[in-house]
Amino acid sequence: MIAFVLLLVLAGCGEDAGVDSTSNGDCEGNILPGNRIVRSREDADALEKEGRCNYTIAGHLEITRLDPTLFEGLKQLSAVDGNLTIHDNDELKHFEGLNNLVAVGGDIAIHDNDKLVDLKGLSFLHTIGGHFSISHNDKLTAVDGLIKLNAVAGNVRIDNNNQLAAVDGLFGLAAVGGSFIIAFNPSLALIEDLSNLSRVGGDLVVEDNLSLIALEDVSSLKEIGGSLRLGRNAALDRVEDVSNLTDVGQDLSIYSNPRLTSLAGLANLSRVGGNLNIYNNEKLTTLAGLESLEQVGQDLNIYNNEKLTSLAGLASLVGIGRNVLIVENGNLPTSEAQALAERAAAGEVSIANNAD
Repeated sequence: MIAFVLLLVLAGCGEDAGVDSTSNGDCEGNILPGNRIVRSREDADALEKEGRCNYTIAGHLEITRLDPTLFEGLKQLSAVDGNLTIHDNDELKHFEGLNNLVAVGGDIAIHDNDKLVDLKGLSFLHTIGGHFSISHNDKLTAVDGLIKLNAVAGNVRIDNNNQLAAVDGLFGLAAVGGSFIIAFNPSLALIEDLSNLSRVGGDLVVEDNLSLIALEDVSSLKEIGGSLRLGRNAALDRVEDVSNLTDVGQDLSIYSNPRLTSLAGLANLSRVGGNLNIYNNEKLTTLAGLESLEQVGQDLNIYNNEKLTSLAGLASLVGIGRNVLIVENGNLPTSEAQALAERAAAGEVSIANNAD
């Protein structure tokens, strides 16, 4: 894959390519063997001199313990066959030295960069062949530098970035082969404009983001191969505009969101392959938004939603593969719970401590 990408990027190098230009102005790409580590501007300059024009590193690249606040050192690097790791750069605020990097064949990990503010130095990154993680960057406020990222073959994980305010710069991302996890970002208020994301092969997880208000504009997402989990988001008010999602392969769990009032964005969901779990959502009054749901492959668990007054949102649910548990919903009429169980349950039924 990287060799193919290298052929593509060569066409972008023009007459100012210097000593590496051919007679027609194109660049002659170079592949550097082995793993490389950059700890200083001098290391970067030496790597650029060796790589020359639009080069590929055949192994891993590690960038660590840099002293400058701005790193501009690897402007000719177009691809890394192995892993790219940017970590423990205590003074680094910005990096622009990777602004021709198109593809990484392995993992990208960006972590423990205490002063890093943004990711604009990755503005041409298109594909990642492994996992992608952004974690423990205390001053990171945005990920909007990733505007051209189209596909990640493995997992995407964005977690423990204390000042990250929004996930809104991934509008080019179309596919995640593994899981997509956004968790433990205490300042994160919005997850928006994932509007081209059509499939997540593993789990989609949004958990423990204390300031998150809304999950919105994920309008192209059609399928989640694993589970969808929305939990412990203290300020989450609504799930909206996930309107093309029709299938969750495993569990759908919506839990411990004390301000959640609306599931309207799930309006076209027709199948949950595993369990449907809805619990500990203190302000949720209805299940409006689940009207298209017809099948739950395993258990249905609805409990401890103290203001839930109706199950009308599950009116289309005709098949529950195993058991039904509907308990401790103080304002939910028991008759509605019983009617649902009689209509759809294939296994054991437990209904207790709901409204008479």
